Amino acid sequence: RRQVGIVGARAASAAGQRIAEELSAALTAAGIVVTSGLARGIDAAAHGGALNAQGRTIAVIAGGLDEPYPPTNAALQA
Repeated sequence: RRQVGIVGARAASAAGQRIAEELSAALTAAGIVVTSGLARGIDAAAHGGALNAQGRTIAVIAGGLDEPYPPTNAALQA
């Protein structure tokens, strides 16, 4: 499958997060897999946009699967 990486600031603006969500949703609608870290901010927004659009996403996780980081993204990781 085709794939695109979307990464950005952890302390992203609301507008930046909205754009990442909308971009991810549009890309997954076109059959493209969205890949990003699982950090807060743009990364989380990219995953959320892909998942909300019923698309596929791949999270690049720095730690182990048993310790979600940041803890606030545990539900997103699941």
